[in-house]
Amino acid sequence: MNVITTFEDRRRKKQWNFERQVLRKLSLSTIRGYIHNHFPSVFEHQKTGGSFVEDICVDFAIDSYLLGAEFSRFGYFGESEVSVRRRCQEEYVEHVNLLYHKLSGLLFQNDQDDNFYMLCEAFVLHWWDQGFHEGEKRYRMKLH
Repeated sequence: MNVITTFEDRRRKKQWNFERQVLRKLSLSTIRGYIHNHFPSVFEHQKTGGSFVEDICVDFAIDSYLLGAEFSRFGYFGESEVSVRRRCQEEYVEHVNLLYHKLSGLLFQNDQDDNFYMLCEAFVLHWWDQGFHEGEKRYRMKLH
């Protein structure tokens, strides 16, 4: 008797395998080091535990990395990095806004820093770029 699988199951498994393979190039110590270098004022003025904010940033770094890796196939097929980022603009902006609101809700009680939004955007952009280049490299090497 044959096992019947749907297209959605097969696509989901293929996506999970690709994400697992892409995440092998990413180390947690690299992410944590970048977080502390990128948000030094966050960890100086923080009243809550440092690991809580760090965990939020790690989650968003991984999500942004995977988003860039997912859309890297368009870069492999010849689109520029800017036009590929426009393709996933909705998810990209959502990542930036969620990171900003989560961190600003924890760190700033009354006054919110406008430069902090640009910091969050630069953070998400950095990890999106890292994922994009890693995914594009995997597509070039036919490892997808």
